Amino acid sequence: MTDAAAAVSERWLARYAREARDLDLSLLMVVPLLATYELAMVVVDSPVRNGAEMVLTELFRQVDPRMLATWRWIVMGLLATFGAIGVVRHRRRIARAHWILLEALVFALVLGPAVGWMVGRIGLSVPGSDPTGAPAWMAMLLSVGAGIWEELLFRFMLLGGLVVILHRAVRLNHATALAVSILVSALAFAFYHHVGDFGEPLELHRFAFRTVAGTLLGILFATRGLAVVVYMHVFYDLLCDLRLGLS
Repeated sequence: MTDAAAAVSERWLARYAREARDLDLSLLMVVPLLATYELAMVVVDSPVRNGAEMVLTELFRQVDPRMLATWRWIVMGLLATFGAIGVVRHRRRIARAHWILLEALVFALVLGPAVGWMVGRIGLSVPGSDPTGAPAWMAMLLSVGAGIWEELLFRFMLLGGLVVILHRAVRLNHATALAVSILVSALAFAFYHHVGDFGEPLELHRFAFRTVAGTLLGILFATRGLAVVVYMHVFYDLLCDLRLGLS
């Protein structure tokens, strides 16, 4: 590769790394996936919903239970509009979408085994997924919902909100605020998987695995943005579903 070509490649990578993190492009990529998931859940009329989704649903229910469904679509519409306006202002960014999906897939293929290796190094084991008896397509649909709602709750809202509070209100420097927020969100993410009717048994190896995974997802959110971490989570869960289906 010539020096000129190398310079062009470096500039492209730097621009992509910066633009892929933009919130407007992330929303434009995430909201259609969220809307598709919501429509699919309405069509199949599933009684099972993701726990993170139910947490956020309860917040809307407190406002007005009769308007719950309407509130959900209003919020998605506002998010989609916000993302669309941002991308229209910077149209070239939409061309980054397929690269963001590819990046998310690579992370899904790499980080899953990496988490397993790290947990194994401290003498623990990676928790397996227990079959629920649900059809394979239903498990995959719920995996899509988990990737969306868990990232919105634990990374976008909890991690992002904590960074703002700790940095602006508590006056911690940004690096410290980010580190604390990643740790808190990772612990919350791990504990969340052990509560409720469908929670896993609270065992050390399971909690450790989720904490390490939550930490890596937090770092990924902070460095690569919302769209990458949402699609990475979705791809990882779907790959796990496929592996279980073939085993």
